[in-house]
Amino acid sequence: MTTHTGPVGRLMKFTARPGRGADLAGLLLRVADALDGFPGCLLYAIGRDERSPDVVHVTELWRTAADADAALAASAEATGSPAPAEVLALVAGPPERTDLAVLGGLLPGTGPGTEG
Repeated sequence: MTTHTGPVGRLMKFTARPGRGADLAGLLLRVADALDGFPGCLLYAIGRDERSPDVVHVTELWRTAADADAALAASAEATGSPAPAEVLALVAGPPERTDLAVLGGLLPGTGPGTEG
């Protein structure tokens, strides 16, 4: 198994208890607010599935896996961020997580006119 040292992505899929998708999305938006300016966070986007409003997706892009892991630990303690138990109380089961070794593409901060 090779170790990827470049940017990493995480795709998270949360399924809320029936009728609680908006509440779950609101909590996850608070998590995003708490991560604003966190070192290594390039993207943390929250979206609801238009066909299944109780399904909420989080798309993450991190400079390194270590940055992502540090943020996960810190977000539980950040002021204004919901406690993990608050999120878990709204979900119907464990979230689905897909880890990605980002190979390239159009990434934030890498286009024309950016310094790198």
